[in-house]
Amino acid sequence: MAQDMTLLWGSGSPPCWRVMIALEEKNLQGYNQKLLSFEKGEHKSPEVMAMNPRGQLPAFKHKDFVLNESYGACMYLENQYKSQGTKLIPDCPAEQAMMYQRIFEGLTFGQKMGDVIYYTYKVPEGERHDCAVKRNKEALTAEIKLWEGYLQKGSGSFLAGKTFSLADVAVFPSIAYLYRFGLCEERYPKLAAYYNSLKNRPSIKASWPPTWLESQGQDTLKDFWAGASYINRHFSQSSFTPDVFHFGLSLSGVPVHSTTMAKDMTLLWGSGSPPCWRVMIALEEKNLQGYNQKLFDFSKGEHKSKEVMAMNPRGQLPAFKHKDFVLNESYGACMYLANQFKSQGNKLIPDCPAEQAMMYQRMFEGLTFDKKMGDVIYYTFKVPEGERNDSDVKRNKEALTPELKLWEGYLQKGSGSFLAGKTFSLADVVVFPGIASLYHFGLCEKRYPKLAAYYNSLKNRPSIKASWPPTWLESQGQDTLKDV
Repeated sequence: MAQDMTLLWGSGSPPCWRVMIALEEKNLQGYNQKLLSFEKGEHKSPEVMAMNPRGQLPAFKHKDFVLNESYGACMYLENQYKSQGTKLIPDCPAEQAMMYQRIFEGLTFGQKMGDVIYYTYKVPEGERHDCAVKRNKEALTAEIKLWEGYLQKGSGSFLAGKTFSLADVAVFPSIAYLYRFGLCEERYPKLAAYYNSLKNRPSIKASWPPTWLESQGQDTLKDFWAGASYINRHFSQSSFTPDVFHFGLSLSGVPVHSTTMAKDMTLLWGSGSPPCWRVMIALEEKNLQGYNQKLFDFSKGEHKSKEVMAMNPRGQLPAFKHKDFVLNESYGACMYLANQFKSQGNKLIPDCPAEQAMMYQRMFEGLTFDKKMGDVIYYTFKVPEGERNDSDVKRNKEALTPELKLWEGYLQKGSGSFLAGKTFSLADVVVFPGIASLYHFGLCEKRYPKLAAYYNSLKNRPSIKASWPPTWLESQGQDTLKDV
């Protein structure tokens, strides 16, 4: 059934596992597969690098289409095999909104978990700090508490409601990882009940990491517990009661167009934020002007206000609401808009399988690109002064440079003017703001001519021009990236 598919994978890797769960759910057994060893460095072998130039697993190929980003592979499989196996994207708008929200919150969850579990692996010995370890543990503790709350208040047994969906495919492997590394089931009963209810699901059982069957787990997370004092310090009561949010917002920043098309939508945003900008571009592309909006000032800490926390308990922007559906993950909001308003405005998900595969691949590679860029641009903001290290700065810049070369190569070898081919797509919506940030922070256009040509060809596109960060119009950029 799936003999034209190939998967290179590693045991115990949540990204690999979610692709395998998706394949099982879509009844796509019989694919070519090869288990590689992380311990032996096989993920850096020529075989893997030929499919995934970052030397990471999974590496997935269907016919001539390579998708080595696990979220992209899962979404591609669901879209290409909609009528086969389990339906993984619900039709109900409320469940679909919740699914997209939880899928992309899962990335935050996975990152915070990795910051704790892999700290000694990722950070050289001479650069480790006890305060960083403590901070990472506190961030993960609060994150686990959030997911416990979601499951407690949910309307069904699954992350997006009453049916198993892509949200469960994407997030379950990370939740299983918590218990593999010693999280106490009694401390988070709803999370434990979710884990135990799904671990014997056929698709999950069939793809259970073989190394987990052969060895015991670890106790890294055995002491994790979100005490009342921590929660009170980091979350207001409104964080867990979305119904306290009221409309009638004041408007500032980009002018609101005089249309009634999107009066049931609200966006809280910050100028210059790529996540905020991509949602605004998607709204413009779908002809959804006239939404309620409010511009917040990051420098004044307004993104931590009660107004924002009521919609986004992490205190981050954007915070987007359509009717009663809250989507504060920018990728989720963009995908929701593209799916709910398919016939309106510009089509953002191509029908061509090759372009669709490329779109999903580039979209999720954009997350890696954003992280590496952010590690350089926002280093002094993210890392406390006493923990900064010149070797860390150098390492971050060295990681960003090959990333930029990768994207330069993609555009050089591409079959069209856009990231996924000949048509503007969600890949451009989500990645362009990050590329624009490069130039705002001083990247030299001459060093990456294809990237510069892409930037210059799109910066005057109506949706991008209409949503251009107002603070960028009012001030000069910086030179942080002038030597990259």
